[in-house]
Amino acid sequence: MMSAKDSLLLTLLGCGTLDLEMLEDIHYDFDDVIDRLDGLSIQEAGFNGLMRAVVDVGIIHIQEALEEKLAELHGYQDEGVMTEGDKRELQALEQLDPDRDIHSYHNCLDTSVWFEKNGSAYRRYLTEAIDSFEENTDLYISGGEAE
Repeated sequence: MMSAKDSLLLTLLGCGTLDLEMLEDIHYDFDDVIDRLDGLSIQEAGFNGLMRAVVDVGIIHIQEALEEKLAELHGYQDEGVMTEGDKRELQALEQLDPDRDIHSYHNCLDTSVWFEKNGSAYRRYLTEAIDSFEENTDLYISGGEAE
């Protein structure tokens, strides 16, 4: 038997019971997710809009990790202690733009996320950020594995 809470969520999000189960595996703060709805109500956004907002929050976290790594490498550069590996990493990271590089499709259970560009650089240099995204969204980012 469905709980009143689940029934309310199904109605508000316009989704099915299996879709609701996806929400159990979201570990981002839902206040942050709802802030990404661009002024839409939950009902207007629906389940797919909510999942898009979840992915957006994850992309923001990847962007923050990228900025931290770039700042660290620029610090090495400024101090004159940059290795050849650091130079290659900096060059690769400067090409990344998570908003441009990461794409997603939202259709309830068929929601998917992938690297449109630069997947191998993300996997190589921002492994922790990618792992965190996947743990907090329960969505695997495909692409870049074989590059």
